[in-house]
Amino acid sequence: MLIYLVEFFEYAAEAIDIVGIIIVLIGAIKFVVHAVPIEIKRLRGIACARELRHLRLQLGSYIVLAIEFMIVSDIINTVLTKTMEDLYYLIGLIIARTAISYFLGKELTEIEAAN
Repeated sequence: MLIYLVEFFEYAAEAIDIVGIIIVLIGAIKFVVHAVPIEIKRLRGIACARELRHLRLQLGSYIVLAIEFMIVSDIINTVLTKTMEDLYYLIGLIIARTAISYFLGKELTEIEAAN
């Protein structure tokens, strides 16, 4: 029975990783689709800094959400492997991803305040 639970959690961690990747891809695709027309307007001399800030805000939100999903996956994988090396790796990964999320969130707040 325990083997089936471990296998279930391994698949769950992989699925969570895939969800995180999909979130980043959706955000990147939306950014590109919306940024191209804005850049065309910018090349024609039309001011569009506010629109670009809004797009950056949206992309950043997708990235932060994806990072949170990936942290969950890393925690599940570490609990399953139960080695100190994996625990140290997880701690480093969480610190790095949390720092990225924090500073990205701070930048997003500044962008939002500028709008």
